[in-house]
Amino acid sequence: MLTLPGANIAHGVSRSPGAYRPTPRQKRLSTVQDSNDGRSEQRLGDGKPIISAFEMSGIQALKILALKTQEFPTIRGIISDLDGVAYRGDTAIPSSVTAFRTWHEQGMPYAFVTNNSTKSAAQFAAKLAGIGIPAEPEQVFNTISAATALLARRWPRGTSVYAIGEQPLFAAIEAAGYDLAAADPEVVVLGFDSTLDYAKLRTAIRAALAGATIIATNPDVLTPVHDGYDPCVGVLTAAVIAAVPSVTPIVVGKPHPFLIEQALEYLGTAKHETIMIGDQLATDIAAGNAAGLRSILLASDVPFNSATDVIPHRVISTLLDLFDATPGSAGPLS
Repeated sequence: MLTLPGANIAHGVSRSPGAYRPTPRQKRLSTVQDSNDGRSEQRLGDGKPIISAFEMSGIQALKILALKTQEFPTIRGIISDLDGVAYRGDTAIPSSVTAFRTWHEQGMPYAFVTNNSTKSAAQFAAKLAGIGIPAEPEQVFNTISAATALLARRWPRGTSVYAIGEQPLFAAIEAAGYDLAAADPEVVVLGFDSTLDYAKLRTAIRAALAGATIIATNPDVLTPVHDGYDPCVGVLTAAVIAAVPSVTPIVVGKPHPFLIEQALEYLGTAKHETIMIGDQLATDIAAGNAAGLRSILLASDVPFNSATDVIPHRVISTLLDLFDATPGSAGPLS
């Protein structure tokens, strides 16, 4: 998924001519066979390799290269994004499947965090299992559980809530004891809705005008699908803000570290020995950094993947880059 530029996250700076000098390894990023959906990556319009999509200044590029080569302590736990890392839309990323299967066989604990609010943890686990990645529901942390956790902390059961989203979000809110049928909602929850229409937007905006609290499951404006990108929750949130400038939505997903902290508690590993893997600087990497983890950026063709103050600890082209080439290695490279 892609975060709304300027939404509490600094975004890209212009690159001066000649400032970027890719290494041979970085040049190979433009032809990785399975980093997205099994096809070769396409070069950008100017012929630069994929990593140049970060739109880094020369200094920032050097920071990335320096961080990429630093020595890592032993890795004992892995937290990973889903879309763009494990799969792209409904298509598995083969190298990622291989990596997670190997980690599972080695007993390396891992968990998943996603801003996607269209499926329950059980549905995500089933999807992962269906593409060959061993996963149980308790290993998946998404913005549905984050939104209901926030509701439980701040509003009593029975509070009227209007939600835009898919059935799993509605089911979770009702199961938590909130009234989705009442008029004049006190809270509006904005999630991904593939059937979003004017009537739903009007209801959300009128509630915001009346003083309802707005909760957004995530700030992403685009979500990856098999043939490109679709609009995401950030677009809906931007529409509400445009109509009601005084409203300040509460965002529960990444880049807020809440999901990462939930996953870390599940793993039971220390922060210094746990990594966060993602393909988005402004959400995945920002959240990992905010939670105090070492963050790994999986290079991809995500448009506008730039955040001037968000620096990953390492950049990789596939998850297999995290493995030591030495036979019998117990896991990722240090």
